[in-house]
Parts: sequence; structure tokens; C-alpha cells
Amino acid sequence: MGHDHNIHHTQGRNKTACQTLPSFDELKTLAEQDPAALDALRIEMSQTIIDNASPEMQPRLQAQQSHINQVIASGKNPNHVNVLLRAELHKQIVRFSQALNAPQTLHQHQAEIKPFRRPAPTSPPSGENG
Repeated sequence: MGHDHNIHHTQGRNKTACQTLPSFDELKTLAEQDPAALDALRIEMSQTIIDNASPEMQPRLQAQQSHINQVIASGKNPNHVNVLLRAELHKQIVRFSQALNAPQTLHQHQAEIKPFRRPAPTSPPSGENG
């Protein structure tokens, strides 16, 4: 488990970006001793992946990354962040499964739309001049 993992992403046919993820032990040490550096590494590697994605996918990936950043910021501590991220991942897996098994249900809305009704106009109290 102490070996490095390479992450490869391509854009077009010839451009390849490769970053090496530090070992688990290095990441653990970073998390314990310098959480800000670990967060900077996460942001840098995420941005590299987004930058090397197709131009069509980049806006969606940026939006997803922004959402992940908001989830992380809402966590009270590292364990809470993990629970929140796991819940987000579970939602995405359910949605992916739904897309594969019943794509027609992805766009079904369950909310009932009710029209607003305007209140009846009220007349000003008698004796006042408007």
C-alpha cells in the first residue's frame, strides 16, 4: 500500500498530463501535520484533471468541484467531511445507476406545481384621501 499511484488524463490525442499521488503514508502525515498543504494538493490535482478534460466537460467538472468544495467547507471536522462526501458519492452512484437502468426517470419531477392566487383587492379605509 506504500507505492505511488499514477493518475493519467488526456486531452486530444497527443497531450497527456501525469501527476503522481503521494503514498498513503505521506498523505496521512500531511493530513496530520499540514492539512493546508494537503488541501492545496487536492485542489491542484483536481484542477489539473479538469484542465486536461475535454472543453465540453470542463464546465461540468468545475461545477462538480465547486460543489465538493462547498461540502468540504461545511464539515465540522475531518471525520464529518468524510461522512458528508460519502453521502454525496452515494447520491451520485444512485443517479448513475438510475441513468443506466431507467434513464427516463432522471427528468421526472415529483413536485406538484400550484398556482399563486392573488388576494382580493382591498379598498382604502373610508375617510382617507389617497
